[in-house]
Amino acid sequence: MTDGDADADVIAAGPEPRGPLLRPGGLVWLFVLVEAVALAVSVAVAVHYRAEVRRLQSGPPPAVGLATSLPAPELGTVALALPADGTVTGTVVITAAALPGGGLVQFTVSAVIAGGQPGTVYDLDGNDCSSTAPITDHVWATGVTGADGTADLVGYAWTGALADQYWLTLDPSPVNPPPGLHGQFAEGRAAPFPAGQAPCASSP
Repeated sequence: MTDGDADADVIAAGPEPRGPLLRPGGLVWLFVLVEAVALAVSVAVAVHYRAEVRRLQSGPPPAVGLATSLPAPELGTVALALPADGTVTGTVVITAAALPGGGLVQFTVSAVIAGGQPGTVYDLDGNDCSSTAPITDHVWATGVTGADGTADLVGYAWTGALADQYWLTLDPSPVNPPPGLHGQFAEGRAAPFPAGQAPCASSP
């Protein structure tokens, strides 16, 4: 295994955007649809590019008219209850796209919350339990609450290892360490952990 392979279990993505925040309005399912399409397209493009490079490096081009079929990315979406954090409750939606038999997955984490402080920016912070070295936690999703304390937390696309354990918590929180979720997000498996417990102390 090369040094590059060893980094595969660490979440990787581009700069975390901090653009204009969307107003709450129950649009999380629209976000899920957009995220699923974006993930499918990005995975298919990456596979096509990789297949073309391998074809050009491995020998003569195929006969004219020979169709090249690419494996379709496997898409999955799971909705999980966010552990209550003070007065804040919510639902986390994880959308993932992985190639059949592949070890990497692209996923987004979004949420809808209620009971928050009005006009407050809330983040879903998280990381990879399989990381071999401490690294800065990532902001997986962010949003601002309206006057009624509800918000849609919009997620960003990440690339990680299919078999890895991940975790998330809500920030700000009235307790430290806050409660959250941990598990194999790409497999649609996660379990809550209580306030005061380290996120990776146990796995579902």
